Amino acid sequence: MDQFWKNKKILITGGAGFIGSHLADNLVSLGSDVTIVDNLERGSWKAIEKLASKITFLKNDLSKKEHCKKVFSHEYDVVIHMASKVGGIGYYTSKPFEVIQKMLQVDSNVLESVIEKKIPRYFYASSAHVYPIELQGSPESLAIKETQAYPANPELSYGWAKLIAEKQIQYVTQQYPNLRVAIARYIGIYGPGQDYELETGSVIPVFTHRAIKHPEIPFSVWGTGKETRSYCFIDDAVDCTKLMIEKMEEKKVVGPFNVGKQERVSIADIAEKIINISKKDIKIEYDVTKETKIWGQLCDCSLAKLELDGWVANTSFEDGLKKVYLDIMERMQ
Repeated sequence: MDQFWKNKKILITGGAGFIGSHLADNLVSLGSDVTIVDNLERGSWKAIEKLASKITFLKNDLSKKEHCKKVFSHEYDVVIHMASKVGGIGYYTSKPFEVIQKMLQVDSNVLESVIEKKIPRYFYASSAHVYPIELQGSPESLAIKETQAYPANPELSYGWAKLIAEKQIQYVTQQYPNLRVAIARYIGIYGPGQDYELETGSVIPVFTHRAIKHPEIPFSVWGTGKETRSYCFIDDAVDCTKLMIEKMEEKKVVGPFNVGKQERVSIADIAEKIINISKKDIKIEYDVTKETKIWGQLCDCSLAKLELDGWVANTSFEDGLKKVYLDIMERMQ
């Protein structure tokens, strides 16, 4: 349904971030009229620089109502809300109040603006962190289904913020019947362009950074390496996002859907695969003094496949890691 996107007026909040910038690039290629809003706290102008002549860019902080008002003074057919407080596990655990406070402000401001301006389509980027910690309590945890978000008990304030935003959207659709919505619970989305800084990046880009810089810096891993995760390449996530928005033509509420790749991989395996790509002789240093917050994270993605005409994440993990390695190596030069 590429024709669906031609001439559509699209707002992507957090569009200079990882997922948002890839989505913007894709939609521009399909002929969409894309506006990106980002305060560039975590997003990067470099991520969207090549699109500069093809998009409208607004530097605003959506946690401030006056900024939100400026952004929504324009007309949009679809709002894709990607803006969030994003970081590695260390950031989430060290600044839990900052994370939840800012996220609730941003999510509420954006949703209120969508309602006020009577924008017909709203997509919300949620996360697998909404799920109760007890369902992620071992490396062999069963794949989590969407219905298992309740009874609620996320481990991180980030997960609580996402879950509260989902409930807000649910209540809005009850009160405003003309608004159509979609919610994606992203799981381990990775790919070129991610933050690779050691203090703020997530597992794959940080491990890649360490491998490229070794032996200047040690290849250290928090925990035992036995923790498991699942990862989905960015191109697959972008395809699913578009399908969900297109599905709003048929359904008032699309999702929440788990958007990821139903494939379990251990942290140690990730480290070893990246080391193999580097072709270096690297010994992994495991820092077992660091407390493991989430032992296993695997989500059942069969509902998205069922509802979105057979969508599945097709990119192999090995191919995805190679693309990430080459991208980060080029950016670090």
